[in-house]
Amino acid sequence: MSKVLRVALIVLTVGLVSVGGYWTYQNRLASPAGAAGGVYTQVVAVRRGSLSSTVNVVGQLEAAQRAELAFSRMSSTARLASLTVKPGNVVTAGQVLATIDPAPYQQAYDQARSDVRAAEKTLADLTTPPTALQIAQAALAIAKADVQLGQAKDALDKLLKPDIASLQAAVATAQSALTKAQADLLARQQDTAAKDTLTRLITAEATPTALYNRLAAETYSDAYYRDRLEMAYNRMMDAQDARVTNELQAQINLLQAQIAVRKSERTLAAAQIALAEARAGPGATPASALALAQARLAVQEAEVARLSAQEARAKLSVGADAVVVANAQADLDKKRLALAAAEAALTGTKLTAPFEGTVLQVRAAVGDQISAGTAIVTLANLKTLQVVAAIDEITIRRVAAAQEVVVTFDAFPGQRFRGQVQAAPLQGELQGGVMVYDVPISLTGVEKLPLLVGMTANAQIQVARAVDALLVPAMAVQRSGGVYQALVLNEADPQMPAIAVPVEVGLSDGVNVQILSGLQAGDRIVVEIEAAQTTNANNRGTMQNPFSNILRQFSRPMGR
Repeated sequence: MSKVLRVALIVLTVGLVSVGGYWTYQNRLASPAGAAGGVYTQVVAVRRGSLSSTVNVVGQLEAAQRAELAFSRMSSTARLASLTVKPGNVVTAGQVLATIDPAPYQQAYDQARSDVRAAEKTLADLTTPPTALQIAQAALAIAKADVQLGQAKDALDKLLKPDIASLQAAVATAQSALTKAQADLLARQQDTAAKDTLTRLITAEATPTALYNRLAAETYSDAYYRDRLEMAYNRMMDAQDARVTNELQAQINLLQAQIAVRKSERTLAAAQIALAEARAGPGATPASALALAQARLAVQEAEVARLSAQEARAKLSVGADAVVVANAQADLDKKRLALAAAEAALTGTKLTAPFEGTVLQVRAAVGDQISAGTAIVTLANLKTLQVVAAIDEITIRRVAAAQEVVVTFDAFPGQRFRGQVQAAPLQGELQGGVMVYDVPISLTGVEKLPLLVGMTANAQIQVARAVDALLVPAMAVQRSGGVYQALVLNEADPQMPAIAVPVEVGLSDGVNVQILSGLQAGDRIVVEIEAAQTTNANNRGTMQNPFSNILRQFSRPMGR
């Protein structure tokens, strides 16, 4: 049912109740004492009693706990990976209803967690007091930087102020070493040739041919022959081993002598170049210019390294700068927020039930492409039902929280249930030119009733109640000049006209009105009802509804 239709039903219901009240009072009137001039009169007494003012509205049944569940933390569209429920399923709080692929969100979470750990380490390094070991290491770094700087400056000084005498001595020493190496090489070569000749001579007689000739010329017994042969064989093998050893040692000595000569040649060449460059002056040749630039760069790098070591040592003493610490803390806080967001997004890949309830509707299927905010499941707790009544902007002013309500359902005629206004909303919605406010009303005693969400409900809200109040018929009070009046019977002379007494009115239920001041219990008042004459189609005089003027009179609210 639309809210506009409900508002129309509200207005119609209030009007019918008012008309019914007036007609009920008409039936209670005695026969008119007189009808001269078309005026009907009735004398009634002011009495005490209870009075309730009610508002009748129409609403519909809804679940107090209802949620449209969606993947709210998705960064982009995704495929629905699983869906475990269907309409009518009862689920528990925390139960997983649907999922999407968590892989990209897991990667983002892992990266955010790594960032937080790095930021925590940075902040800890800045705020943790230095240990004795760290202080010692910083001092050692300064010492090493000083040594390197000294070495770099010495190297630069040597290039800028070369020692010519030392360089000349170095050339002479290198020349002498080369001469000695060359002489040694020549001696090695001669020694190797001599050893080769001697080896050949020593082993010549140990060849198999020489051994055969010698044994052939001798005539001995078999045993003696075998001994001589064995001895000759042994000498032959020893001679071969000695020859091989001598040859290898000679080759090794020769190679060592050759290496020594080459090293001496290189040393002499380097000494000669150094002497020539020194005599030419710093930077005179491309090589010396490059060496000078490299030396100066080495000095600068050593100075920077020493300065950095000194600054690091100073930071250990005074601690990190407050601005740096604050920036590190802010960076850590930012990364922690990012981690919390990544964790929430990872958790959001599972659509879970926020409360125990029943699935009313499912709007997607496995494999569908969905986006953030797309409702997937409608969940409601059918154990806590309420009536949501649509009330117009005029009536809402009389509605307040905790007011008692009587509720009936069109689907269950004859049954009445108790309820209570839960809240009076401050914001409404404009519908069809009328501002409508949705008022939630609780229900009791409907646990065993087979109610369904969306059923039409009729609510009678008790907006006010007066106990032991002065009551008069609503038709006994008239408004004149902005003041409410009642006609009080002249007790001294009933034949005299009734006296118009100003009164202050309170609540009204359409039949009776509460009198706050101006009358007392027992006062007798006159009710006058004017009747208009008309002529029907057969020219017979008929009486119009005698309450027409009263309905127009009380079309305005009578409350304070």
